[in-house]
Amino acid sequence: MNTFNEFVPTILGVLFLVVIWFVIRRILGSVSDKINNSEAYKEDTLKVLEEIRDELKELNRNNSKQS
Repeated sequence: MNTFNEFVPTILGVLFLVVIWFVIRRILGSVSDKINNSEAYKEDTLKVLEEIRDELKELNRNNSKQS
């Protein structure tokens, strides 16, 4: 029983470090997901803007042919 009491602070210290490690991993994972979602949103927005640009070019061509 006496030897078990000697290892309790070590066991609690390791357990504390493991809990802190998982909390930090969750925080960093969440930040990474937000960055990745931001990149995907930016790419989607760029694609939509390019499509709008192409449609406007086509409309401009059609209008210049009619004039």
